[in-house]
Amino acid sequence: MRSLWFVLLCACSPVQVVLPPGGGSDKDTPPIDTVDTSDDVDTADTPQPDTGIESVPGGDGALDDGNSDVLFTDDMIPVFEITISAENAAALGESPYEYVEASLTYNEITYGPIGLRTKGENSWRPFDEKSSLKVDFNRYDGGPDRFLGLKGLTFNAMNEDYSMMHERVAYRMYRAAGVPAVRANHAVIYMNGELYGLFTIMDTVDDFFLARWFEDASGSMYEQHDGDYTDDYVQDDIYFQLEEGDGDRSALQGVADALESSGPAAIEAAGVHLSWDSFHRYWAVGGVVQNFDAYPFRYAGDDCHVYHDPTTDQLHYIPHGADETFYYTNNIEDAAGLLSAKCLEVASCRAAWITHVETALDVLEKEDLAAYAEDVRDQIADWAAADPERNYTMKSVEYYQQSMIDDINGRRANISKDLGL
Repeated sequence: MRSLWFVLLCACSPVQVVLPPGGGSDKDTPPIDTVDTSDDVDTADTPQPDTGIESVPGGDGALDDGNSDVLFTDDMIPVFEITISAENAAALGESPYEYVEASLTYNEITYGPIGLRTKGENSWRPFDEKSSLKVDFNRYDGGPDRFLGLKGLTFNAMNEDYSMMHERVAYRMYRAAGVPAVRANHAVIYMNGELYGLFTIMDTVDDFFLARWFEDASGSMYEQHDGDYTDDYVQDDIYFQLEEGDGDRSALQGVADALESSGPAAIEAAGVHLSWDSFHRYWAVGGVVQNFDAYPFRYAGDDCHVYHDPTTDQLHYIPHGADETFYYTNNIEDAAGLLSAKCLEVASCRAAWITHVETALDVLEKEDLAAYAEDVRDQIADWAAADPERNYTMKSVEYYQQSMIDDINGRRANISKDLGL
């Protein structure tokens, strides 16, 4: 089996393209007749990117010491090989969200059997066309139990990320601003010896993730999926899907009950069950990175997890699905979710949120997020060009990468205009 290595590159961004998603975006796009929609890279003749081979820091022992940070350093792109039988590969096409057995090789060490499944909703693609993937290391008897201390990993194929770098840059901003968010990097996957493509590699949001952010990781965590704070939504596992914990929904119901009314009393009552400070920070950073497809910018929204922290007995928000950040130019105050809408009606609550927005803008500039995005773009350029299942032309990819960088540079001015600061 092909040995797996780390690619030492400079620090930069991703690439992908297609016309931006519809629904209220007024972002300038290249005229249709000027965008070459044919593939502008002959991947069959594309040389493999120069890997600048480096061994994993700490040598082989690093694989067993729980040091998963090695996967998320900005100066290296990890490379993995997945081996899967033809029968199991076919099963992924027939039952796309069911796990099958496979093996994973990293740094010349093979782990298996591991659980492998495809993931995604609108972004889902057949397995033979570069699927987003979830890996579960301890699903099967005889498996590795843990990999670098992790139970699982997520690989997003960036099939709807037209820049191929939104997630890595957005999650960096969330984390820098103190919002619980996954670590993200780029990774390369080979499948049965053939280049499968460039991916975003991220933590799986599970109890291991929670333990890095919260003193007590035993609470209930829900994925909010097209739901909001009404009785019908919060008591239905379709809209608030239990992913960790015992499923106690009393805090969700408490917020729903509080928001049946309005004004300062509703905000105070909701605050018994929800950390407004945590929510304001999550909401503010979401606005700065233009995550307008996520809750609370949409009523009955999604792209987030809600965690009930036993230590504070309050709910905290965790972003996910950040592939559609940096697309839309909505007014940051246009937020229709019940939590944000009720907050904006109360002067003190709105003022607290605006303070977090101003702090998030300071973080954006302190982190020099635009320069970071430029670094990521340069780092992944060769791998993006070589990706055999890249959905978009490199011309389009580069357009959206530059558009993203321009948006980051203009965020303070645009938000100041929105809020009259």
